[in-house]
Amino acid sequence: MKTQAIIGAVGLFVGVVLGGVSGAWIERRSNDERMAAAVQEEADRAERLAVEVSELQDRTALLELHLRLGRIAIEADQQDYGTAGDRAARFFDDLARRASETAESDPERAALRHVLAARDEIIAGLATAQPAAAQRLEQLYLDVFSMLQSPSQREMEVAHGPSR
Repeated sequence: MKTQAIIGAVGLFVGVVLGGVSGAWIERRSNDERMAAAVQEEADRAERLAVEVSELQDRTALLELHLRLGRIAIEADQQDYGTAGDRAARFFDDLARRASETAESDPERAALRHVLAARDEIIAGLATAQPAAAQRLEQLYLDVFSMLQSPSQREMEVAHGPSR
């Protein structure tokens, strides 16, 4: 009987140890799976944020070009054709570079090409101090503004009128 009690106690001890080890192994495996899922979720989120940041940087660069166009239009409107002509030359060079880096399918490319199409006319008009060049610059500024608005901004303007 003593032998059976010892064998029972040893068996019970081995069972408890095996149960504890297998329980810990199962828990660790479950934690590893949860950790892998959390890491993948964070990697996906980081990728989405990186794409969003890239899109915002592109949008910011495009808006900067748009503002430069507005400044050139103001200078031409103030009959400072020399300064406007110098700025316009640099502006159109930067715009051409941006257009060449933009994908064919990007809607932004249409706006860039629209402005680039007027390059020679505007540069020549500013060089000869023609007031029509200032009017053309102003119209381009407005055209580009409407082209660059997101669809949601256009819908808001239609529903509520232009924002000020």
